[in-house]
Order: sequence, then structure tokens, then C-alpha cells
Amino acid sequence: MNADVQNRTGTTLVRAAQAGDRQAQEALVAAWLPLVYNVAGRALDGHADVDDVAQETMIRALDGLDGLREPESFRSWLVAITMNQIRRRHAAGQQQPTVGGLDETWELADPRADFTDLTVLRLGLSGQRREVAEATRWLDPDDRELLALWWLEASGELTRTELAEALDLTPQHTAVRVQRMKKQLEAGRIVVRALGAYPRCPELADVTTGFDGTPNSVWRKRIARHIRGCATCDRLGRDLFPAEGLLAGLALVPIPLGSPALLHFQHTAATVATTAPTAASTHAGWAGTAARKAVLASGAVAVVTVTTLALVWSHPADTPREATPEPATPVTAPAAPAPPATPAAAPVTLSATPTPTPSETPTATPSPTATRSVAPPPPSPERQLVDLVNAERGKVGCAPLRIDPRLHAAAQKHADDMVARGFFDHVNPDGVRTDARLTAVGYRWSQWGENLDRGPTSPATVVAHWMDGGIHQTNMLDCGFKDVGVGLATGPAGAYWTQDLGAPLS
Repeated sequence: MNADVQNRTGTTLVRAAQAGDRQAQEALVAAWLPLVYNVAGRALDGHADVDDVAQETMIRALDGLDGLREPESFRSWLVAITMNQIRRRHAAGQQQPTVGGLDETWELADPRADFTDLTVLRLGLSGQRREVAEATRWLDPDDRELLALWWLEASGELTRTELAEALDLTPQHTAVRVQRMKKQLEAGRIVVRALGAYPRCPELADVTTGFDGTPNSVWRKRIARHIRGCATCDRLGRDLFPAEGLLAGLALVPIPLGSPALLHFQHTAATVATTAPTAASTHAGWAGTAARKAVLASGAVAVVTVTTLALVWSHPADTPREATPEPATPVTAPAAPAPPATPAAAPVTLSATPTPTPSETPTATPSPTATRSVAPPPPSPERQLVDLVNAERGKVGCAPLRIDPRLHAAAQKHADDMVARGFFDHVNPDGVRTDARLTAVGYRWSQWGENLDRGPTSPATVVAHWMDGGIHQTNMLDCGFKDVGVGLATGPAGAYWTQDLGAPLS
């Protein structure tokens, strides 16, 4: 958090909020909701309950401001409330009844809420920073909660004292817990490297037979055991930089524009405006006044405004067809669609051709012959999709993407592979990830992204699916990306689309 924000959210601001200053309360929400969202997101691994936890935390904090005796400790107090809410969610999840052996409410996470993907894409992480983010998936739940706080300590958002207070531990016990978590995180980083190596170690391929790609402690231990005993894989961890050095100064993950918590706050702002300030309102088990929720709504709007500056969103397009690589040239926004080649619409040129007649007929009647110009063939579905994406990029000031033959080759190969082997994922059944596939075709990237879709054959429909306010849209409207490749294949489930985006290594 920069110095300006720190000044505005200092002790004076907290005291003003305690005194009932509505603007001060709104400023607290706008300044601290991103911190709460990041703690909850990382601790809950992007579960759909993240928005509820963030919202409930801010409601509870505003309702409890009067009881905060030391305004200077507001940040550590807020983080402690967040951690309590996270633990309540964990406890509630463990107590839910199960159906068919699955917890219907806790186990089924929002597929678009993966916090690791949000971190990688929204902060533009690459190299070892990206590996650290992906390694967090391999942590045990307790260590993931600790990581949520330690990540913020490493990036300068929290102090060690605040971290210890949030965990309700002594500084000494906290240090022991952090060291144990960091050791597990380092093991996860090497596991990420080993699974992403291309080609993969043959012995590791045998070890991971039956692995479905979902990180868990059992497979982490099995893979780590192989790495320690394998001369090839063991070398993968020799150049690791300390994780805290990689995270130093890293920004908070912006709150998604379509976050349910933010949408709730905006809706509350609209409905509370006509409600008496003393009317009571309840959300998810916590009592809060309508005035408090109006404050949350106003503060959330401020957060959305800031987020919009950092993130831009766009819609995806449908492109069904197996394309051939095209030269890496800039693609401009699509022109208006050409009208259909019908006699009424196509230009017609008339030429008078004399028609022979009997000699006694003194004049000849010309018979017009229409010569129609032939309309050029429509662009390929892949080109249509790129044109649609570039049109959206133009709206937010991003340069058009260039079609790169290498990215096209990687995207087409992945689309074909998904059809041939009957899967739909960024990671193929061999465990090969997108970055390894792009490297294998010779594209030297500094940043990459990938969007997938299955079913629609229209480029416009695909783009509409991807313009969901989530990671797909963030990918397409990331001005850092310069190149693109689109793959299209047809299978039993319809068209399979792969869009690979990249920024070349300078």
C-alpha cells in the first residue's frame, strides 16, 4: 500500500470513522477491502466463499469500530477478524451434510475463482514468481492459511507482529510455523518445475500414473520423493531464489470487477438510499445496520473505480476451422461486414451487345448482359476471432494482436489433442502445461495466457463467452500481450477452441 493510502487510513481516519464520519468509514472500506479479499482468497484457495468472507469481515469491522480501543492497531485487528471468519467458514464446511460422499456446499468451488490463476494473470507473474504462485496449490490447508498472511508480509503489506497477532501466536511460535510452511512451499516449487518440464522425466511419468492433475499432499510427497532420488529432477531446484525476495513489493491482486461481493455492495447502495438509517439488515448471520451497508456499498464503488483502471475486460469470439499459420502482422479492428453477394446488393455493369435480327428489321434491340463482381471470400473463423478481440482491445487502448505462426501451431496442436484424447483442460493428460507447449514450438515468451472454449462454432459466441469479467477477459484485454495464435478442431462435443497469447522475451 503506498504512502498516500497509508496516510489516509491512519489513526486519524480510524478515529473519524469511530466518531460516525461516513466519508471516513467509506475510505476505510475502499482502502482495506482489497487486503481482506487477498487474505481470504489465498487462505480459501479461491473458493466461492471468498466474497462472502470479505463482505462479512468488513461488515463486522464497521459494526465493531466503537469497541476498538487502539485505533493505531486497526490493520492487525481487521486481519484477525478476517482469519476468524475464514476459520468459521472452514468449520461450517466440515459440518455440512454430504450427499454421495461429497460436500455440496464446501467442496464445489467456483471454477472461475482459482486465486492462483487470478494472481498469475492479474499481476502478470512469470518465471519464478509464477512458480511460487502455482506452488501454493500444493500446500496443506493450515499452511495455506499461514501463507495468506506471510505472502502479505513478504510483499510489505503486513508486519511480522501483525502476522503473529492474526494467528494468535507468539512471535517465536510464528517464526517456527513460517519456516515449516516455507519448506513445504519450496518443495511445491520443485514439483511444479518437474511436472512442467518438457519433455517430462520418463521415471516421473511412471510415478505419476493415475495422477489426475489435482494438487494434494499425497502426490506432493510422492513426487518430491522421486525428485530427491532422481539426478535429472533434483537439479531443477538448484537455482531457486528465496520466495520472500520474489514477492517483495508485489501488489495486491485487484478485486475482480464481477466479484459477487462488489455486486452486492452496489446493489445495496441502490436499495439503501431510500431506507431509513436505523433500519436493521442482516447478511449471512451477521447483523448490520442499513447505514453500515450503505457505507460498504459506497466504499466498494470506490474500489471498483480503482480496479477498472488496472483491469480491462473484453468479449471472446467463435472461430470454427482448422487454420493455417498466418504471418505475424498486426491485425486491425474488423471492418463492417460485407453485404451478401446478391443481384440487388452486388454492383452490376451493363454492356450493350447487338442481337442479330432479320435484314428487313431496320434496328437492333440491345439485350443487356449483367456482369457481377465476385465478393472476396470471408475471413477464416480464426481471423474473425482475432479481429473481434482486437476490436475490444481497441476500446481500451491496447494495440492489436499479431498472429504468430508459432503460437498458432501450439494452439492448433492443443485443440487437436483435446479432440483426439477426449479432454478439455489447459494441462494435457501427460501433465504438460501451456508454458511448456509454447516453449516447445520455439516461442521465447516473457508472459503468456491461454483461453479455451468448447461447443460453439461462431467466433462471436466464443468471444461473448470469454467476455465474462473473469480471467478470459483479462487475458484478451491485457495490453502486455503482443502476439496471438488460435487453434480450432471439431469433436463430439462441438468445436474446440484454443487461444494462446504471448509477449516475446525482449
